[in-house]
Amino acid sequence: MGLLTGFLVSLLGLSISVNHNNFKKCDQSTFCRRLRNMPKDKSPYFVDKASIKAVNQSSITFLIKHEVTTAKDVHRATIRLLADNTIRVTAQEDNPVRPRYSPVDSFGDKPLKDATGSLVKADDSASFISGAIRIVVNYNPFTVSVSRGDQLIATMNARGLFHIETQLLKPEIQKSEDEGQVEKEQSEEEDVGLSDEDLAKMSWEDDFNSHHDSNPRGPRAISLDITFNGFDKAYGIPEHADTFALKSTTSTDPYRLYNLDVFEYELNNPMALYGSIPYLHALSPDLSVGLMWLNAAETWVDIDYNTKSLVGRVLSSLLSSQDSTPKIDTHWMSESGLLDVFLFLGPSPKDVTRQYSNVFGAAYLPSLFSIAYHQCRWNYNDQKDVEDVDKNFDKYDIPMDVIWLDIEHTDGKRYFTWDGRKFPHSKEMINSLSEKGRNMVTIVDPHIKTDSNYHVYQEGKNYGECSIYVKDKDSNNFEGHCWPGTSSWVDYTSPCARHWWSEQFSYDKYSGSTPHLFTWNDMNEPSVFNGPEVTMHKDNLHAEGWEHRDVHNIYGHYMHRATAEGQILRSGSQSRPFVLSRAFFVGSHRIGPVWTGDNKAEWEHLKMSIPMLLSLNIAGYPFVGADVGGFFHNPNEELLVRWYQAGILQPFLRAHAHIDTRRREPWLFSEETRKLIRDALVVRYQLLPYIYTKFYEASVDNTPILRPLWYSFPHDKSLYENQVDVMFGDSLLSSPVTDAGVGSHTVTLPGDKNTIWYNYFTYSVHAPGPMGINVKLSTIPLYILGGSIVPIKKRLRRSSALMAKDPYTLLVALDPTSKAKGSVYVDDGISFEYKDTNLFSELTFENNALSCSPKGSYRDVAEVERIVIIGLKSEPSSVVYNGSKLVYSYSKLNKVLTIKKPNVNFVNKWTIELVL
Repeated sequence: MGLLTGFLVSLLGLSISVNHNNFKKCDQSTFCRRLRNMPKDKSPYFVDKASIKAVNQSSITFLIKHEVTTAKDVHRATIRLLADNTIRVTAQEDNPVRPRYSPVDSFGDKPLKDATGSLVKADDSASFISGAIRIVVNYNPFTVSVSRGDQLIATMNARGLFHIETQLLKPEIQKSEDEGQVEKEQSEEEDVGLSDEDLAKMSWEDDFNSHHDSNPRGPRAISLDITFNGFDKAYGIPEHADTFALKSTTSTDPYRLYNLDVFEYELNNPMALYGSIPYLHALSPDLSVGLMWLNAAETWVDIDYNTKSLVGRVLSSLLSSQDSTPKIDTHWMSESGLLDVFLFLGPSPKDVTRQYSNVFGAAYLPSLFSIAYHQCRWNYNDQKDVEDVDKNFDKYDIPMDVIWLDIEHTDGKRYFTWDGRKFPHSKEMINSLSEKGRNMVTIVDPHIKTDSNYHVYQEGKNYGECSIYVKDKDSNNFEGHCWPGTSSWVDYTSPCARHWWSEQFSYDKYSGSTPHLFTWNDMNEPSVFNGPEVTMHKDNLHAEGWEHRDVHNIYGHYMHRATAEGQILRSGSQSRPFVLSRAFFVGSHRIGPVWTGDNKAEWEHLKMSIPMLLSLNIAGYPFVGADVGGFFHNPNEELLVRWYQAGILQPFLRAHAHIDTRRREPWLFSEETRKLIRDALVVRYQLLPYIYTKFYEASVDNTPILRPLWYSFPHDKSLYENQVDVMFGDSLLSSPVTDAGVGSHTVTLPGDKNTIWYNYFTYSVHAPGPMGINVKLSTIPLYILGGSIVPIKKRLRRSSALMAKDPYTLLVALDPTSKAKGSVYVDDGISFEYKDTNLFSELTFENNALSCSPKGSYRDVAEVERIVIIGLKSEPSSVVYNGSKLVYSYSKLNKVLTIKKPNVNFVNKWTIELVL
């Protein structure tokens, strides 16, 4: 890295962990400081009751005014009823000086469906009623309360923190010898209606460290407090390296959402990281609700738990005794953009997930190879190094699907190129992998080296149809520093620039690429080494004149999208894309996976990976993972083994390491460690049919893949802070060992007297509750929920593609009533043909019979070679299929029946009967 490395060390303080001087706290963020210090409990805003009206049966609109208002300070609010217990609330100036940014590309492909309601006006409030849902708009002070039946769910502006900074035209700044700076208006016609003192308080410009933000459009922040009544815990608002259950921020900074490249991030900290999803899930035993604060600007969120009455004088007439009701106070603050809030009213966690997917879409269905094992480091040195790594996976009989190349594979950090000395025959290298069913991923970052001899830069600079690069505040191409040195950044917010970017992935432009080469988008927060907070200046300009401050958190999402569209374009819309992104926003779950960034090879980082991934899943992002082994530093063998054992039961599985770490391919360690890593990966590959089925279900309604225990058992409050034991899909419970040198471990198995669990490996039976177990380094605590049917494949191959035609084994784990159900999803694993040609077979066991009910037209599917029925209380006298007796064995000790070669598959409808 040479001089650049020295520059970065000096700039970012790389000799230590995160340098807090590089990143703002709330009191250094002018809008956060203003909004967080607003007076509480008495709102100066009221509703002009003459303005409230029904737009149609699904929406009402009204004007909100300030008690010391001017004509410019009138805001128009709209409340819209959506289908499936969902509410949308928007607000902005009634006659804005300029539009406010709305991230409309976060929405799913399907149009929003309305529900209907009726407006009922009273002297002091108006009610919008739809079935059991009642929305009450109180006139003075302005509040909005949402109830179901007699249960108050949420209140907006109960603490009086609603505020929209009216957009103004910037006053001229003139110097006076006697008075210093004096602010004068551009013209009398544009009188902002504020005193000089008020203007001084509302900073038009900002400085942080050596960076200046001209903020030419002035302060335009938005604020709203939302209180959840009767709820115990809140979750979500990723990404933070913090506990899964959100903490109170009354004595700390708020949680910050501002996509940043944070070097060696700290744990248990609310500071911003690589991605942002401003979504919160509130939980109680009887009710779950979700809240989306749809805003792409810098955002801060305060959380406070207490049990005081939230309704006060405003809502006391609506509710009976509330004094001991728990509540969660939240305060949302964004620098700019539209105030746009979605409430998903449940009532169950699964209902909230479905409602979320109605608005923002479901996760994309990844290719089968992408949910298998990925081998990565910064960097594999050359083509020979790649070949050796590939061969050693075969030599040691370890399955692997993808090898990754970091920035050193390029010609001088010029993306879409290869270093001709290190990788002279890239196509042959990739084809050699693909012959074994394997693939390759190369990194492509958003910064383009400013080099007149670099064809990509020159093409973007001279592109005639639109501006390709982000502009600075003076409308010149913005230049900053990143890995290549001086660089320009593609403006992915522009549809035209995104199309240009997509074209760069064509085989004729990306020389040396093949259909088996996929992409990794890193540094797309965006990371700018010499920028404020190691990112882009907020007064930079994007397409349609939007400032970077308006679109910052969605920038990486647009790059992710454009890259995926490039892979689709190159395949003629035939093959599914695979693009890993570090930055993300609402809607990125529809594009591809993300990971938790640059973690460390430390036990505490292994522990923290679980709540970080849970937060992403509960916020609507199922396809996520953490770097196995830790990106920074060198794990010892015990930590590495435990990380693989945890990683195989997380949605995205990739080992990755920094360029300065020791090589850590599995065969470079002791024989015991190598075998334990192999054993863990074998479990992952066995479970691929089950995992792929869970991804299919997520593509239907965005159901989380990694789930907190409370998702399936919401009535048990003892599970609300559990961030060790997790559900992997709806049938498996994983309890990774994340402590060093332990010989015992506690597993929490949720449920009641009607619940039973089985050890995945031994089939031993376990009742619900905390359970202490003895563990060795080889122990993987994994359990099957009674009542589940889990499809697996037992034959080990080099890669997932070579397993495609292998036969299945069904694990039928009976519940206490001797019933079970499950499903299996099958398609070609790679193409978009699955939309028309797939197979989804529902499996049920009841009345001593196992049945398969297939749906779909996919026909190229392997048969079932073995059925294992776990928890069968007595041995049958025979097992019959289609009039013929099948061969079976029964273990009285374990109460397990094994049926061999039943001669069935998932294409046909069938029933196998046990004759007792």
